[in-house]
Amino acid sequence: MQVSFIVGCNLAAIINTIPTAAWTTRPDGYCDFLNQVWLDYADMTAEQAHGWGWADAIHPDDRKKLIEEWQSCLTSGTPVDTEARIRRFDGSYRWFLIRGNPLRDESGNVLKWYGICIDIEDHKRGEEALRARELSWRQIVDNIPGLVATTGALGEVEFLNRQTLEYFGETSEKLKNWALIDVVHPDDLPQVIEARKKSIEAGQIYEIEHRCRRADGIYRWFQVRGLPVRDAQNKVTAWYLLLTDINDRKKAEEELSRAHSELAHVTRITTLNALTASIAHEIKQPLAALIINASTCLRWLNADPPNVDEARETVQRIVRAGNRASDVITRLRALYTNKEFTLEPLDLNAATQEVIALSLSDLQRNRVILKSELADGLPLVNGDRVQLQQVILNLVRNASDAMGLVDDRPRELLIRTEREGADRVCLRVKDVGHGLTPDAADKLFQAFYTTKTDGMGIGLHVSQSIIEGHHGRLWATANDGPGATFSFAIPCRAEGLRT
Repeated sequence: MQVSFIVGCNLAAIINTIPTAAWTTRPDGYCDFLNQVWLDYADMTAEQAHGWGWADAIHPDDRKKLIEEWQSCLTSGTPVDTEARIRRFDGSYRWFLIRGNPLRDESGNVLKWYGICIDIEDHKRGEEALRARELSWRQIVDNIPGLVATTGALGEVEFLNRQTLEYFGETSEKLKNWALIDVVHPDDLPQVIEARKKSIEAGQIYEIEHRCRRADGIYRWFQVRGLPVRDAQNKVTAWYLLLTDINDRKKAEEELSRAHSELAHVTRITTLNALTASIAHEIKQPLAALIINASTCLRWLNADPPNVDEARETVQRIVRAGNRASDVITRLRALYTNKEFTLEPLDLNAATQEVIALSLSDLQRNRVILKSELADGLPLVNGDRVQLQQVILNLVRNASDAMGLVDDRPRELLIRTEREGADRVCLRVKDVGHGLTPDAADKLFQAFYTTKTDGMGIGLHVSQSIIEGHHGRLWATANDGPGATFSFAIPCRAEGLRT
């Protein structure tokens, strides 16, 4: 009996001093015990709190809901797990997590309810502060003048701001499969996927320009930039992406490029007119002399008897007139091909990259997908940068024009540099256009021959002259599939050769 009393006293002391409010009730919910922590917190006596008196300490806004939930648990015998505000001795209210479990006999009948009240006020305030910060962050991100997205380390979409959802007119869930639902222009999609893949693999900044389809079906140009987020171990854990609308800028660039092209076209036409007038003026006199002297020669020969001496002298004048015509053509060809090259050590890859940068806007406007495979460690050549870039630019534009009517396949253009043998460097421009016919292949490099409706037939002839002036060769071959490949090879610099 004394042992039981001592154990009971120790248990009561423990329950009254644990740092948590504890309570017990009868099976019908009548509260028959609240520990001293609970009573001290609420500044109530046991007599005041017993039964249902404890409910007076519950916040008026929470009281009805809590009693209804408690009654429901009493009826069903399910554990209590709820939250409510309880008034402290100073009159302030704090949030508590209220939990209680039933004690049952062997038959499953509830004998008693035991419960605790855990102070979660600080946790609640932390949650509210977190929600406020999240709301503030979302408001900021939703009002950024651009489309914002966050992805996981492998590129899986995790968050899209309001402007992104409104622009595409899709849900976040559907936009997770952006590569499959035509939000990126089909002509740009392969480049986007490849660039994104490389960026994720290397953990490097992702930057590209491509078109995105708006909710009304219209495509607009965007600059897309992605930054990796790293943890303390420098491992990429997420990506932040910003899509900035640059459609107006693109249009302005295209208009400027078109104006430049038109100006260049007018300049070429003007130059051609001047060249034509020059040719006509220069060659008119020797040709007229040839005709007059030939007629005179025939008259002397038809005389009876033929005047051979006069005919011989006339033939000599014909020879002199022919030589003058030949000299005129030689001078015009020298002017036409600009034989005075400025030779210098030249990195063909660097010269090619400059041409690519110059041509990029025109190629994008013509929906051409440009790929480059520039060989590493390419030897230097000895050449005229401007002249060789003129050749490369002409080949690129011809390839783009050759794909102008292609709609059943991507308009892919490949520029490749490589070694050819031990002492030459080769550049190839490959398109998937209408290809070459055997008849056209034989005439491509003839002056004034063209397969274009608006072409002048000068570009390839000039290009061939330039390459020959560099002691190289220019040629064209039909591809195994659609299109053609134009190539030129020129010698390396002697000191630039690598073993």
